[in-house]
Amino acid sequence: MKKIYYVTLLLLILVSCQEAEKTVSKNITDPEDYEQYLNQSEQQIIQKLKTDIQELKDEVNGDSTRIVWNARIAGKLNTLFDLTGDVAYLNESVRFRESVVKQTAIKPENAKRALAQAYIKQHQFKKADSLMSSFTQIYSAPESQLVQFDIAMELGDYSTAENLLDSLRNTSDYSYLIRAAKWNDHIGQLETTISLMERAMKLAEQSGSNAKVLWSYSNIADYYGHNGQLDKSYEYYLKTLELDPTNTYALKGIAWIAYSNDRDPAEARTILEKLQERHPIPDYNLELAEVAAFENNTDEANALKEDFMKKVSNPAYGAMYNAYKINELIDAGKTQEAVELAYMEVSHRATPETYDLLGYALLKNGNPKEALANHEEHVIGKTFEPVAQFHSALILKENGRIEEANSFKEELLETEYEMGPMTYKEIQSI
Repeated sequence: MKKIYYVTLLLLILVSCQEAEKTVSKNITDPEDYEQYLNQSEQQIIQKLKTDIQELKDEVNGDSTRIVWNARIAGKLNTLFDLTGDVAYLNESVRFRESVVKQTAIKPENAKRALAQAYIKQHQFKKADSLMSSFTQIYSAPESQLVQFDIAMELGDYSTAENLLDSLRNTSDYSYLIRAAKWNDHIGQLETTISLMERAMKLAEQSGSNAKVLWSYSNIADYYGHNGQLDKSYEYYLKTLELDPTNTYALKGIAWIAYSNDRDPAEARTILEKLQERHPIPDYNLELAEVAAFENNTDEANALKEDFMKKVSNPAYGAMYNAYKINELIDAGKTQEAVELAYMEVSHRATPETYDLLGYALLKNGNPKEALANHEEHVIGKTFEPVAQFHSALILKENGRIEEANSFKEELLETEYEMGPMTYKEIQSI
């Protein structure tokens, strides 16, 4: 009997050790890999840009006919927005771009394309579409058609997007490949997406373009993460930082790995707070709020969310944060406001994702039947985004369609990393 007891005890110890090993091997982030990048400062670059812009403005002295100079000012203002997150720089950049377009009478294609890309950044997608449509039929330059593809995807005009992509097919072209990757991600073909991005990444490395390599590394890191290849995801975020030590996007990705995979909220918080100091955009409030909620610090989470809503209520942001605002209104119990804003967002761009927000808002506002009708027409089977699938499951369950809700739940149980631990708990309770 003693022998059986000791054998059983030994087995339990072995199993416990194996579980411990599994937990240890699960951790991916190591502060030693990236802490050198946390205290990087962009202040010298920012100050240089400000000086350059002021010198150019002094030279132009309000003369809208100085097209080349005004275009340079617009470009530098756009970079300043990227570095600081101050939306005033983006809006000023757009005004300069608009001035350039007005003054460019001969071959305005490049100027209009640059303005359309600025409108995309502002989430003025219909304005961008109208601008591009005004000349793409005449010029039909591939660069312009690629921007038209980007706009069509944002507006949910997928037939136009697909037709444009087919007409531009060139697997040796970097710009084509990254769009083809985006398309395949949209239709739920993640393996193909990654294959196309890997091919694009090789072309970027061969091109000698630092900007293309950086974009490729940071974006493929995202795709690897969506595919559960977290070691690779982490590796490419670090590669991004090696090339650009000030890259806040890569550090934000590492913060998510620390939080969602490693279950290390303290480390995630450290990274996010450093980023917030350097790059004070409203987005970090929401990520820090989720970390606080995970730590059961409800008061802090609520305060961070309230501060986020206060910041993004600034009219200068326009529609840039509408999707986030809808979710926060729902969480705050302001469901009628959420419904109204969701209808407005659908009018700006009618994608499955915006319709999903509308359906979710309707559900939370006590209209499950309307929510179901919305999702059956505009969402289910039209997007493979986990958030939309999660909302679809909730709506189906509320309408008594338990078997269909469970079908979504089974798929969603594979998305723990992507959705994060807080949402994953909700998924488990469906």
